[in-house]
Amino acid sequence: MHCIFCHDILEENILYQTEYFKLVWDIDPIQTGHLLIISKEHFTSLSELPLPVLHELAEVEQTITRLLEQTLPIDGVTLARNDKDLMDKGTHFHSHLIPRKKDDCFWEQIVISQHPLPLEAFLKHLKHTNTL
Repeated sequence: MHCIFCHDILEENILYQTEYFKLVWDIDPIQTGHLLIISKEHFTSLSELPLPVLHELAEVEQTITRLLEQTLPIDGVTLARNDKDLMDKGTHFHSHLIPRKKDDCFWEQIVISQHPLPLEAFLKHLKHTNTL
């Protein structure tokens, strides 16, 4: 499948880049200033990121969030990550940084169908997970 993040982002549309990531404006923004952090390598999920890439992602998210908060009249930033089959066709793992105001009604706009999930299985495995 053709990935727009791997093949179609023009160099002049990249606002900032690091060893593993590039930063661009979202082409269909929820809010003015809505940004995407896109991995340079094609990953479909956060769980696939090697540790050096994951660490750099956290650093880039923190740096760009701080810059947005320091330079724009906003109250904060919402971060959202898209992966696996939840993404638009022809994309790969990426993070959204959405500048926010307290009165922007962001959460009121989101309608999600609730599905029962077996959380007990998750909790059982969580107790036996070693994160180091």
